[in-house]
Amino acid sequence: MNKESTQLVVDGLREAGVELVVTLPEEPTSSVIRATREDPYFTTVTVTAEGHGIALCAGAALGGRDCVFFTGVAGLLVGTWALAQVGMVYGAPFTIIASYRGDFADKTGIPGSQLLMFRQVLEPQLNMLRIPYEIVKDPDTLKKSILGAKVCSREYGTPIALLLTGEFLA
Repeated sequence: MNKESTQLVVDGLREAGVELVVTLPEEPTSSVIRATREDPYFTTVTVTAEGHGIALCAGAALGGRDCVFFTGVAGLLVGTWALAQVGMVYGAPFTIIASYRGDFADKTGIPGSQLLMFRQVLEPQLNMLRIPYEIVKDPDTLKKSILGAKVCSREYGTPIALLLTGEFLA
């Protein structure tokens, strides 16, 4: 993620009042995690498994704290069981920001068959779990999307996923 996009994410989180950042480190969003670690406004927690990050955010959110879980598309797929539990069973309101590999303009070294699988599996999975999501391609809409996800997660009583693609992953 380039410097401008990183700053947009950090500013968007701050403006939305989200100060707890939970992450399972992955390359596309590593610059955001570095920036939140260096900014005293944020508390940044690294987890060792997808389910741990989802559970940590769920617990914080159910306790009244606004938080975000950063992961990649594969992490979201791996965390399905935890996401089903905290979303469908407990109604934990928090935001997930995931790098969404598989966009037609994706220039990563990930094989095309895997990129296609991400596209074919993630969105139906989120729909099946009744997790609202938004695909964010345009950096100009990011701050509004972060604030909207925070508000809607509380209103809907469920996690909300923002899938970053396009310009964010270039």
